[in-house]
Amino acid sequence: MGLFTALWSFVLRFSVGGFWLFFASQRWFDRSWVEGLFTTAAAANYLPVYGDVLRRAAESWMYVALATTAAETVVGLMMVLGVFTRAAGTAGAFIALNLWLTFSFCDCWWNRQDAPQVFWFYFSALLLNLAVAREKTHPPLIRRRNSKKPV
Repeated sequence: MGLFTALWSFVLRFSVGGFWLFFASQRWFDRSWVEGLFTTAAAANYLPVYGDVLRRAAESWMYVALATTAAETVVGLMMVLGVFTRAAGTAGAFIALNLWLTFSFCDCWWNRQDAPQVFWFYFSALLLNLAVAREKTHPPLIRRRNSKKPV
């Protein structure tokens, strides 16, 4: 693997991992603000099947917030540490897809104010996570020792 390829892979993985850790940290100690945001998005989501699923999930918003926070934290740590990065990229893409479908396709006040920004924010997160999942070479944060047995 070339130096530039390794550097690009590291910067991409570290940046996306930092993205997930930053947004997960917003809910580590206080998830009360999630209720209004999630129930508003679920009630106003106009995707036929997905909106129905969101409206059912909004009844237990606390469990959804806990699961999302835990998933974002685990994905972020896996990417930053370089552990199972392709799996982390795939899981991160799934989380980003759900956020994109939830917040970009609803008749909510944030979409009335600036719909393109909301759309592209979550869509970019989806694409970046897919790029991490697609990378074949991921230099770990901590180098592993060569475990060849002496002859």
